[in-house]
Amino acid sequence: MTSSKLVSHLLAAMLGAVAVACSVPSSGARFDEQTPDSAGFPPVASMLVQACGTLDCHGTIGRNLRLYGDTGLRYSPTDVPSTLVPTTADEVTQDYESVVGLEPEITSEVVAAGGANPERLTFYRKALGLENHKGGAVVVHGDPRDVCITTWLQGHADASACTAALTLP
Repeated sequence: MTSSKLVSHLLAAMLGAVAVACSVPSSGARFDEQTPDSAGFPPVASMLVQACGTLDCHGTIGRNLRLYGDTGLRYSPTDVPSTLVPTTADEVTQDYESVVGLEPEITSEVVAAGGANPERLTFYRKALGLENHKGGAVVVHGDPRDVCITTWLQGHADASACTAALTLP
């Protein structure tokens, strides 16, 4: 084989590999997202807002994980941070969307697996201190915050654990 034929064969092979690597899903392909139960999220939201939703943490507009609630960022411009104006249903909805929207594909896989391997989720790894997190570790394996999050990912948030988490420092 001549060198010019070899070069043309190599170029054809490389172009074929690039075409396969850059191919897009067929127009009929779908991603069917499986999210944790939104109806069971309110106690989880309360725990997250209390533990992570202050104005110096995730209660600020510039965060990827943005939490709205009574102690930090408010969803309605007429509400101010105050325990006198409780977290609203709209804020809980926004918090849910923020959490499940961080890594939708991975969240979907964790939920589809019955909550197995929650460490795949960045927000969970950071909360445990397994990944760099300005707030440090705010969750310890087996503590009420951990149980609150992991049972929610399993499809049945343990409301009593979420409530107990509210008393943690």
